[in-house]
Amino acid sequence: MENSAPVPGPRIAWTTLLVLLAAEALGGLVLVVSAIGGLVAASAEPLGQRLSVFLALVIGWLWVCATLAGALRSRAPWSRGSAITIHVLLFAAGTGILQLSLADPRLGWVLVLMSLAGFFAALLAKPSPR
Repeated sequence: MENSAPVPGPRIAWTTLLVLLAAEALGGLVLVVSAIGGLVAASAEPLGQRLSVFLALVIGWLWVCATLAGALRSRAPWSRGSAITIHVLLFAAGTGILQLSLADPRLGWVLVLMSLAGFFAALLAKPSPR
């Protein structure tokens, strides 16, 4: 006998993924706004180098926002793949912070834990049928 009740696992995974992507988008916005000040203040470094780092930050933030929008709007299958990729890169950033002492180790651990939670939430979330 088949049970037609919805399984709560994918719904919890989507909710977890949406919360993490929203937190990452908000954190990215904070970084973009603070980087604008750094872009102007760091006059000793070449302008091209400052602009390239700033543009990479903006493009990454827009990518997270686009993934969040796709996940919110329609739970599109591409948003799962995008979220997996984002969280693999976030894991690399977190472990880089921990290994190279680039920032406070707590930030590295937060990034690693968020990346693992987001990765597994994206794996468990099922796309909505078309």
